[in-house]
Amino acid sequence: MRLQIRWKNGWAYAHGTGPDGRRVRRALKTQDARRAEELRAHLETQLWQVDLYGAQAVVTFDQAALAYAEDGGDTRFLVKVTEQLNGVLLKEITPRRVREAAKKAYPSAAPATLNRQGITPARAVINYAHDQGWCAPIKVKAFPTTKPKRKAVGPEYLAALQPHLPPHTFALMLFLHTTGRRIGDAVGLRPGDIDLDQGIATIDKTKNGDEAVAHLVPLLVDMLRDLMPEDEEKPVFGYADRRSVYPTLRRACKNAGVEYLGTHQPGRHSFATALERQGWSARSIADAGGWKSVRLVDETYIHSDNPAARATGAIGNILAKANVKRN
Repeated sequence: MRLQIRWKNGWAYAHGTGPDGRRVRRALKTQDARRAEELRAHLETQLWQVDLYGAQAVVTFDQAALAYAEDGGDTRFLVKVTEQLNGVLLKEITPRRVREAAKKAYPSAAPATLNRQGITPARAVINYAHDQGWCAPIKVKAFPTTKPKRKAVGPEYLAALQPHLPPHTFALMLFLHTTGRRIGDAVGLRPGDIDLDQGIATIDKTKNGDEAVAHLVPLLVDMLRDLMPEDEEKPVFGYADRRSVYPTLRRACKNAGVEYLGTHQPGRHSFATALERQGWSARSIADAGGWKSVRLVDETYIHSDNPAARATGAIGNILAKANVKRN
């Protein structure tokens, strides 16, 4: 077996057949002829080693990470953890070593960040390598975290903000509060997605990958009649990126003297909680707000208001209706 270098648009590619008979087509990612030859020889040696000794004996974490990235894997947080595991054979990587690599990559980070930016990308690479037959799977325990306490608010929160928000921003907050949809869904809406006569907004693709329809309250419909942009390509609520919403919202909260809660708590959390207090089941709330997990709604998004007192009152009403009286 000998791999050949072929050039395409000035870039080098390795072509040939591996020792196992499989065709090899690999981008060498260089335009330098000498460097291309070095990379070709290295790849050829590696293929022979894999064939003779098995992938676990020769494939390193950084090589697996590169293959994972080239295959379309998420690379947002991959670089720093790969730097810590560079040159380490996959067979030598243990759960403890992954956790230590995460801490070295982000020495001042909170546990949640270590999990998201350290352990999660390392897991993804190892799972990918396992799927390729390069290593055995391992289970890496996440660092323990404490979930931040979330709040639900009522319409009075929006009423306090209204005088301090531009009309299009208030309309956005009203949309989130009354539909339970995500901020990303809202900023993605264009005039063609809104049917004011029917009072509906069609979300082409939600976070779950599904199309969804959000029903608009009459107040929001009236506001949108005045705010709807004439240009079909412009965002309905005036924001092309959700990050642009937060500075305006922070200033409004400060001026109104209310706690800044972002968009998720006045929106999705408050939507679920309001419906629960109206007697809706978690299943119905999940369907209305586009959650796929009923358990997530029940455990994360519903914020019961003094449930013990509410339960006592409800049972008291049942007893009264049953005419249960004191002896």
